[in-house]
Amino acid sequence: RQPVAEAAFVAMMPGVCVPAAGRWIGSHSHFAFGLLPFLWIHRGARLIGIAFPHYHAEFFAMSDRNHVLFILVAILVFSLVGCAEPEATPPPPTTQTATAPPTTRPAAAPPTTAPPTTAYVARLEESACPALLDEFDLDSFDVTCGYLTVPEDRANPDRATVELAVAIIPSRSPNPRPDPIIYLEGGPGGSALLGISSWIDSPLREDRELILFDQRGTGLSLPSLNCIEEELAEDADGSAAATEACRDRLLDAEVDLSAYTSAANAADVTDLISQLGYAEVNLFGISYGTRLALTVLRDNAAGVRSVILDSPYPPQVGATNEQALNAGMAIQAMLRGCGADSDCDAAFPDLEARFYDLLEALNEEPILAELTDLDGEISEVEVTGDDVVSQMSDWLYVTDYVGYLPLMIAELEEGYTDTYSFLASEGDTGYGRQSADEAGDLSDSEGMFYSLECREEAPFGSMDDARDAASSLPDVLAEPLLAQVEGFLETCAIWQVDPATSREGQPVSSSVPTLVLAGEYDPVTPPWWGELAAETLEMSYFYVLPGGGHAVTDASECIMAITRAFLAEPTVEPDASCLADVQPIFELGE
Repeated sequence: RQPVAEAAFVAMMPGVCVPAAGRWIGSHSHFAFGLLPFLWIHRGARLIGIAFPHYHAEFFAMSDRNHVLFILVAILVFSLVGCAEPEATPPPPTTQTATAPPTTRPAAAPPTTAPPTTAYVARLEESACPALLDEFDLDSFDVTCGYLTVPEDRANPDRATVELAVAIIPSRSPNPRPDPIIYLEGGPGGSALLGISSWIDSPLREDRELILFDQRGTGLSLPSLNCIEEELAEDADGSAAATEACRDRLLDAEVDLSAYTSAANAADVTDLISQLGYAEVNLFGISYGTRLALTVLRDNAAGVRSVILDSPYPPQVGATNEQALNAGMAIQAMLRGCGADSDCDAAFPDLEARFYDLLEALNEEPILAELTDLDGEISEVEVTGDDVVSQMSDWLYVTDYVGYLPLMIAELEEGYTDTYSFLASEGDTGYGRQSADEAGDLSDSEGMFYSLECREEAPFGSMDDARDAASSLPDVLAEPLLAQVEGFLETCAIWQVDPATSREGQPVSSSVPTLVLAGEYDPVTPPWWGELAAETLEMSYFYVLPGGGHAVTDASECIMAITRAFLAEPTVEPDASCLADVQPIFELGE
């Protein structure tokens, strides 16, 4: 690798790092930045925040004594500003509404400020793109790769570091906009870089660069928290032992599992923005990536021009307690959506009641179905009603699969499995997985998922609360979904990370323009979570894709058009009239 960027950071206040020097060599111009007087940002006559612009090289010509005096003055000003509380303004009404069940989160540890940090150096170094990406022929698209190196624990920067894999995909435009899009992958634990092929053809490249990076512990970043032990486990009975083996291996390698958090991820994003040297960027998060984007807004939104939250996962929700309820309600919403569609209702009348009867029948007498794996090998499996529920909650992730579900139900009633076999063979959750090698399947880092979710969600939920939340669902629907919650809590008991403080479960308030998108049938981040996130975002626009699943930006030309309009003018409400013409399309069979 060749060093192409470096920044030193000065801790002005606990949790605040200010870039002091840096440069990016390549297609980007050189830059230098330091401590300039704060830029006051007003909305009307009301102070809403401060920003730290990139500063000039003259700062570095100062004597050491002047550096110290300058920083002390900056600290004093910052401290005085921090004492003032801006006048509260209620958020404007969102563009669309969603009916939400009560969302509560039990109190955690006492509220705290941001974790302390000390001076450290972050480095961005260009390198050849990782070999696992060779199949995508990235050279023909002029993709630039590199690694961002930061402390694993910013409170102890002299200890271990993490290396975050970065890829920059240039815009198709000869004159791209100066504010690129930084994509924040979901999961937590998903790999952005291993999904790079889907971004090569993205309409978002028409006028902006796209920047992908694998979050700490994920994908091609180092160290990897991928649990190959779980991937090699032959059955569910061995999964607990495999999880424990993965945890022990990582601890033996001196990986600090408590350092893999949303706050640490957000600090990584801030460092990446500083190293790249752009005056402004747009953050685009999907699923967990939306929580990461919200955490950036909470901790350090300097340089963030706009934010897109696709399938929001706000920090204040009680995800563990709601997991089964949300999935069950999504299944019910799809069934009732078929009933509200005249053609679907005519083809499959009284579908919801028939579905529950089918589940009971399959639990009593399972059916056999043929499945085809990625290698083309065919196997015969037994399908119970519980299996169907669990798999349907996965298939609802993918908007294109939603329309097949009523037909699948009707076929299973008659003993046919064609549509079921198609979805089971191809459907999963819509997120492609790489074939396992000696490092395992790096597209999904189980250890990162556990480190973060077992810290930020599991401690604030319980089986009793999850069961109470799902009590409105029929037992035949609720029980298999609650079994998934139970498995998650059992895994967290093995992983053993400390719970997050209550600060990390608070709603995020921000004046940064934000587009909030949700899918009507999303089983994991339901529409009311999007509405909840938008409530405390001063300039937000909220839209629901009718019939949509999880991650809707690429699922609809209408949503993509809304997204691009928002990026063009984030402070202007985008034209969303196309949503009036969007309706779910149900497959009716012959």
